Amino acid sequence: MTVRVHGIEPHRVEAAVFDLGGVFLAGGVESVRGFGARHGLAADAWDAIRSELFHEAGVWSACERGEVPFEHFVARLRELVASAGGEVSALDARNFMGNMTDDAAERLRHDVVAAAARVHAVMPTALLTNNIPEWRDGWRSILDLAALFDVVIDSSEVGIRKPEPAIYELTRARLDLPHEAIFFLDDLGVNLKAARALGWQTLRYDDTTRVLEVLDALAASRGPRSAATTP
Repeated sequence: MTVRVHGIEPHRVEAAVFDLGGVFLAGGVESVRGFGARHGLAADAWDAIRSELFHEAGVWSACERGEVPFEHFVARLRELVASAGGEVSALDARNFMGNMTDDAAERLRHDVVAAAARVHAVMPTALLTNNIPEWRDGWRSILDLAALFDVVIDSSEVGIRKPEPAIYELTRARLDLPHEAIFFLDDLGVNLKAARALGWQTLRYDDTTRVLEVLDALAASRGPRSAATTP
């Protein structure tokens, strides 16, 4: 009989892939959604600005591919807010995701980090993050990457981003496993949908208890890795 934990079949998983923001770090998406209200913009005005900035061909996607500097995004955000009758400082624009004034270490979900370490003890793991060069030193300083992951893929280093199929294929190739053997945890449905289309098992981070139950099931699905199988 097939055993599933919240829709995941642990016995089929040979490697686990994790997003960064929204998984290991709280916040991010919620801060972006609330940015307009915090700066006095009507909801429909901010929705239009978000659509302009964050669509697949938008400036934020270009930042995450490492194609343009973060300051291009900051300038465009300020222009769009001004065109909607608002005003935002350069500092507030840079902090649109709420990750500059907050201490990132305080947003770290230690229980998820510990669960990921338990998974890493029994199977290969990867970090797959859409990110920008300007934030790289910050997030790399709060996680022990070598202790948690066999593979780390930063969109701004490889020039492709989720949900582009090429970044999932790159991850699969670096793990040296078939797509069907991979589990993926992310907080954005669009990223998970693209992974599922390739055969990955996926889980959306919307409830910490559910996430921990799945990760614990993965950690219990096999014995510890031997030195010969650990990169």
